[in-house]
Amino acid sequence: MAEESAAVVESPTEESPAQEQQLTLALSEDGRKLLASVSPGSVKTPFDLATLKQEIDAQGYGQLFLIDAALNQLVKQYASASAPFTLEIGEVRDAGVKVELAPDKMTAWISVTPPYGGTAVTTEQIRSALVEKQVTFGFLDEAIEQIVATGEATRQPVAQGRAVVNGEDGKLQCLIEMVKQRHPHFDEQGVADYRDLGGIVTVHQGERLMQKIPATLGEPGENVLGQTIPAKPGKEAAFAAQLKGALVDPQDPAFLIAEIPGQPLLVNNGMAVEPTINLATVDLTTGNIDFEGTVNISGDVHAGMSIRTTGDIHVGGTVEAAILDAGGDVVIKGGIIGHGEIHTHPDDKNRSMIARVHCGTSFSARFVENASIEVGDSIMVDELVMQSELAAVNQIVVGKPGSGQGRIMGGVAEATLLVQAATIGSPSGVKTRVIVGTNPYLHEKLRQAGKLLEAKSKELDEVVKLIKFIEDHPDRIKPEIKLKAENTFQALLDVIELARQDKDELTKQLELSVDAKVIVEKTLFGNVQIEIGGKVHWVDLQRSSGTFSLKEDEIVFE
Repeated sequence: MAEESAAVVESPTEESPAQEQQLTLALSEDGRKLLASVSPGSVKTPFDLATLKQEIDAQGYGQLFLIDAALNQLVKQYASASAPFTLEIGEVRDAGVKVELAPDKMTAWISVTPPYGGTAVTTEQIRSALVEKQVTFGFLDEAIEQIVATGEATRQPVAQGRAVVNGEDGKLQCLIEMVKQRHPHFDEQGVADYRDLGGIVTVHQGERLMQKIPATLGEPGENVLGQTIPAKPGKEAAFAAQLKGALVDPQDPAFLIAEIPGQPLLVNNGMAVEPTINLATVDLTTGNIDFEGTVNISGDVHAGMSIRTTGDIHVGGTVEAAILDAGGDVVIKGGIIGHGEIHTHPDDKNRSMIARVHCGTSFSARFVENASIEVGDSIMVDELVMQSELAAVNQIVVGKPGSGQGRIMGGVAEATLLVQAATIGSPSGVKTRVIVGTNPYLHEKLRQAGKLLEAKSKELDEVVKLIKFIEDHPDRIKPEIKLKAENTFQALLDVIELARQDKDELTKQLELSVDAKVIVEKTLFGNVQIEIGGKVHWVDLQRSSGTFSLKEDEIVFE
C-alpha cells in the first residue's frame, strides 16, 4: 500500500508596525537646562540643524541660550542612533553685568549682556556689581536707569569721579594804564602801526604800580572709589629783587610802588621806573646828553650834539645834524634836517654833517632830510624823506596811508616787511633804492636768542641735578645752599621763558618777510631800484600806483 506525503505550508505571520524615531525637548528639574532626548526607531524623518531649531522654537524654547556644539552633536547622533540618549543643548541665562574701572579710577563702565530666558538686569544688580568693585562715589543714576530700560549696554559710564581743580598760580597785575612794552605788537597782517605813539606815561613817587594776586589752593577731587585726590596749590608770584626805581610797599607787601617819579616800564616779574629829564633845547649850553631814562626836549636839537638814553627821546621841534641814540622810541614833532649828503662810504666830514638816529623800537617824525636812521621796529614819516638812509626791522611808511601824501626821494629805504609811500623817486630821476624782504639783524638776533636759550637750558639742567642731590642728601648740604639753588632755579626759568618768547617773536617776523612788498599809492618815477628777497628790478619809466611783490622768484608790479 502506497504511503501519502503532505507538504505543510505555514501561513506568513503578521509584521509588527514600524516605530518612528522620537525627539523630546524638556527642561531639567531645576528649570535651568534644556535637554534633548532621542528614542531610536526604524522610521527616521529628515533631520538637520534648521529642523532642530524650528522644533526648539515651536516648543517655546527659542529664547534660551543654545549651545552650538551640542546642537551639531545632536544632529549627528540622531541619524545613527541605535539606543536612547539625552544631550544638554541649551540653558536659561540671566542678564550678565561686567564692571570696568579706568586706570585713574575716575570712571566706572558697565557692560550688560541681555538675558536668555532668564531675568533682565535690575538697578540693584548694577549697583551690587559696582559695590563689589568698591565703587562708592559718583553714580550716574540716569545712565543706570537707561541701561535697565534697554536691558543691555557696552562699556557705558555709570560712575564718574570729581576732577581735581589745581590751584591757579599767583600773578602780578599792572595798575598803570598805557604802559609801553618794549616789543612790537602785530595786527592780523603782521604789520605794526606806531604812527600814534602817544605821550610819555609818568608816575609819582609812592604811586602803586603793580599788585600781587595770591595763588589759590585749588579744590581736591574724588575718584569713584571715594578716594580723595589732593589739589596742587598754585605757585605764588613774587616781585623781582632790586627793581630800578620801584620797591615793595612797606605798608602792604602785596603792592609795588614807585620809589622815584618817572616813566614806568614793564620788566620781568615787576615794573621799573625810569627817571625823565626835561630840557628846553640841546645845544652847547647843555652839552651832550647821556642819560639812563627818558629825555623830553620841548625845542630843537642843534647840529653836532648827541643824546644817548636808555629810554625814549621826545623832541618838540627839529633835529639838525645831531646824533640820537635811544633804547626805546624816538618821536620828533618837527623833523630832521642834516647838513650833508648821504654817501655810501662817507668820510669823517660828511659823516658829521648828516643826522644820525638809532633807536630800539620805533621812529616818528614829520619829515627827514639828509639823515641815517636805523630802528628795531618801524619808521613813520608824515610828509617827506629826502636823500636819507632808512633801515627798519619791521616797516617804513611815509605819509598817512590813503591820503596820497608822502614821498621818498633819493637815498635808501630798507625794511623787512613793507615800504609804503604815495610817491617814490622824483621827476628829475634822482636814484632811489627800496629794499624789502631781507634783514640780517633779525637772523643774528634769532641766532643769539637760540644760543642764549640753549646755554640757559644747560645751566638749568645742572641746577636741577644739584637740587635733586640736595633732596636726596639733606644732611650733607647747608640750608643756605639749598635756598640759593632754588632761587637760581627760578631765575633761570624766568630767563628761559623770556628767551623763548623772544625767539618765537623773531621767528614770526622772519616768516612774515616772505610776503614783503613795496606799495606805491600814487606815482613811481624812473631810476628807482626795487629789491625784494635779493631780486632786483629797475624802474625806467614813470608809472602810476601799484604794489611790488615777489611771485615765483620774480618781482612783479601790479
